[in-house]
Amino acid sequence: MKPAPTFQNNRDRLVYLLAEYKLLIGGMLVGAAVLFAYYQPQLPTLPTWIPAIAVGWLVLAIPCYLVGAKIARWLRRRNWVEVHHVNAVEDTTEKYYVPPELWREKEIDGPDPYPVNGGSAWAVREYEYLEDIGQLRVEGVWLEGCQDTQLMTSKKQMQDIHGWLIDRAEELAAIRGRWSRGSVELQKKLVTADAEANERGQMIQKTAAKETFGDLIEDGENPEDAPTIHDLTDAPDPTADAAVGYGQEEPTSEQPQDPRLNDD
Repeated sequence: MKPAPTFQNNRDRLVYLLAEYKLLIGGMLVGAAVLFAYYQPQLPTLPTWIPAIAVGWLVLAIPCYLVGAKIARWLRRRNWVEVHHVNAVEDTTEKYYVPPELWREKEIDGPDPYPVNGGSAWAVREYEYLEDIGQLRVEGVWLEGCQDTQLMTSKKQMQDIHGWLIDRAEELAAIRGRWSRGSVELQKKLVTADAEANERGQMIQKTAAKETFGDLIEDGENPEDAPTIHDLTDAPDPTADAAVGYGQEEPTSEQPQDPRLNDD
């Protein structure tokens, strides 16, 4: 007795039927071809509105889908908070949209976020979302409570500090060479003074080293005269006012700290 065939899937069953009933299936296909050639059936003519609907759907489907998707995203994120991550290291800015409840429960490391765009968005230096625990960590912008004019004044002052440090670095590089020569000069003075003292039976000059290095120190600028950020006052800076106007107005009411998403 021939064992019953086993099949893994429908494809195995189809292959088995084609192999076992080749003649029968071949005859059916030939008969169908003869009947089709004899009767020559024709498809019914479609109404004109069916092709019109198909063409209209092909023309309008993609634009309507894109517009609908954009509207749906806007409806979903219209109340979300817009957060700008300002990465000063890579000189890039990324925009995030954060749900209101997540923004209210955020963890702030350091200064508070800085309001931008009239208080409708926030700027942060660090942005990290811990997906496993659903927590948002941000680090705000230094001097976040200042007006734009004060920030501009602080920027100018920092530029002055940077320029002062560059000048001092160049000056110290030149002094380093003079110190090397001064060390040689000091050594000569000490040797000469020691020899004269031994000949005359006197003490060597105790202030030789002090006088030599004192002359070198006088060549440099007193570091106590360096500019500092503590010199910043509350007085308005006319240069900054000309650059940014009257600064950003403080919002009259506290707005919910919630971010939105980029529709781009």
